[in-house]
Amino acid sequence: MTATRQQQSERRRPLNAARRFQIGFLGATFLVLLRIAIGWHFLYEGLDKVQSGVHGKPFSAEIYLRNANGPFAPYFRGMLPDPNSLEMLDPERLKKSWADMAARIETFYGFDEGQRAKVKDLLAKADLWADYWSHNPTNAPDVAKYLHDLRAAMLVERDPNAMSFELERAYEARRALEADRKKLTEPIVAQTEALKGAIEELASPERKAKGEYRPPTTPLDVANVLTMYGLIAMGACLILGFLTPFAALCAATFLAMIYLSMPPWPGLPDNPKVEGHYFIVSKNLIELIACLLIAATPSAHWVGLDALFFGARRRRRLARREGLAGDDEYADDLDARKAAVATRS
Repeated sequence: MTATRQQQSERRRPLNAARRFQIGFLGATFLVLLRIAIGWHFLYEGLDKVQSGVHGKPFSAEIYLRNANGPFAPYFRGMLPDPNSLEMLDPERLKKSWADMAARIETFYGFDEGQRAKVKDLLAKADLWADYWSHNPTNAPDVAKYLHDLRAAMLVERDPNAMSFELERAYEARRALEADRKKLTEPIVAQTEALKGAIEELASPERKAKGEYRPPTTPLDVANVLTMYGLIAMGACLILGFLTPFAALCAATFLAMIYLSMPPWPGLPDNPKVEGHYFIVSKNLIELIACLLIAATPSAHWVGLDALFFGARRRRRLARREGLAGDDEYADDLDARKAAVATRS
């Protein structure tokens, strides 16, 4: 009976004081270095993305979301405002989007009647351009072909019974469709920017001095901001060892999203921008597992700010745990002594 109780106690305390694994100095050092190295990677990536908007084209997660493949691709593409540019290629929807943009700019700058009349003239000219472009014999067949191929690829992607080779062909078709989409929408994007600039030029200098018009925030804009500054925050926390478990779990979640956007799984096309060749396991997955290891170990209590802010609470928790373990061992020893006395008597 005593042996059974001791076994139950050991099951309750698999890492008791007598059997607890103690990590060595070198192991602790390498775990701290691993945490700092991953934090440095995240911090530098975030700073580089922020600086890209200062020195050149601003960072955008569009390329990752648009080129996503695999079973989670529709969810990633759904974060884009117009993932397949169907609104641009439909002249009526394009005209409505221009009219909505003009109305927002008019409201932002407080246009008077004369300025609004000029905006109507600009919209009328833009609408004529849209009609001419959509009915142009050069463009109309290309648009029809793009829409036909896009529909065929989407039907395969949404078919739960599609064969692996069919999905692979659909993903390959997506790459060709992306090139066609860019070619078709390039003049429309240019016309939209020209219309936006012409309307903004109608604003008075006093109104312009109060601020620049910004279009409505989209889920892509939110994703861009969260990516840039989230990387900086996670990297700084990992380097400094502050809120380390939470920062490491956030980093693992971010890496999981990157991994699942273009997973190196069988039957899926290779990522054209990836370095090296992978099968199931990639660098992102390895770093993800390393982040989970950091979240599960108290490396920031060895070297980090967590020791300063949360060290006392952790020591009290460990002391209570050791106290409970000591009470259990004392009770087991007392039971063993009672059993020995009963046996002798």
